[in-house]
Amino acid sequence: NDEIPQSKRLAPGADRIKKAICKAYGIEESSLLSSRRGILNEPRNVAIFLIRHLRGEKLEEIGRQFGISKYSSVSSAIEKMKKEMSMDRQLRMRVKNIKNRLLNSQQQI
Repeated sequence: NDEIPQSKRLAPGADRIKKAICKAYGIEESSLLSSRRGILNEPRNVAIFLIRHLRGEKLEEIGRQFGISKYSSVSSAIEKMKKEMSMDRQLRMRVKNIKNRLLNSQQQI
């Protein structure tokens, strides 16, 4: 949140977000780095979306974490997730559940 300067520090770290995604999807973290044109990598896109949404990370930084050289590709992945979530209730619920788990575990720390 732009109005709360500490919000980035209070948000779960990118590594915690990635670990939560891997646990939720039952995958290895290395799967988040792979991308093939035309093939959807939902866990990767969810991780990118949540890092941007929860932490407000810069597109360039998110790209570095996922091996994406162009920040416009990161932006496209985020916009694609927003569109897919608006049309797919199950995807929206999966993302919401992961987000809630992250935020609830963060409050307990």
